[in-house]
Amino acid sequence: MAEGQTISSLQEVARRLDGAGIAWAVFAGAAAAVYGATRPVTDVDILVPVAEGTRAATLFPGALVERGQDGTVGWIQLPGFDILAGLARHDAEATYALDLDAEMAARLTHGEILGVTVPVIPPEDNILLKAMWGRGSEVGKHDWEDVQAMMAHLPALDWAYLRWRAAACGPQRRMEQVLARLESLKHERSLGRRDDDRHAGDG
Repeated sequence: MAEGQTISSLQEVARRLDGAGIAWAVFAGAAAAVYGATRPVTDVDILVPVAEGTRAATLFPGALVERGQDGTVGWIQLPGFDILAGLARHDAEATYALDLDAEMAARLTHGEILGVTVPVIPPEDNILLKAMWGRGSEVGKHDWEDVQAMMAHLPALDWAYLRWRAAACGPQRRMEQVLARLESLKHERSLGRRDDDRHAGDG
């Protein structure tokens, strides 16, 4: 996919979603790049509220769409990026859901992706999402690598909000495991910074 095509498409998606008054934000790997990951951006994933999926699909009549059992659109596929109406992860235990709700909308940031300034989901949400997915290079993904890069780059996270979001995502057994891993990484980063400060003081 040519970079020029991606920029043009992203600008057009933004124009249509903004024109329709639909809240949206970039998430996943492209958002990780805004927050410190250094891997090249190969595609752009966009999140819209669950309630707006069907209306968003009408803005892109040539797109492939995936509908739920109730007929509402959950996934809109266009060359170079996907538009998802909410996110859901299913495993043997339960379904874990993440929506672009009022709490997330109030915390959206903005960043530049391939030369286009776009809204981006909060870093806490993107870190939690990537940690929840936890996919590795064996399936061509880099979720935990992105989590580490974002946490190393960002000066601070709102842990109260992150914990609230984890509780809102679904059953707590799985989310507690995700949070424990993130807390462990936070502790490791804190110890590393202390060592760096001590060495700097000795210099």
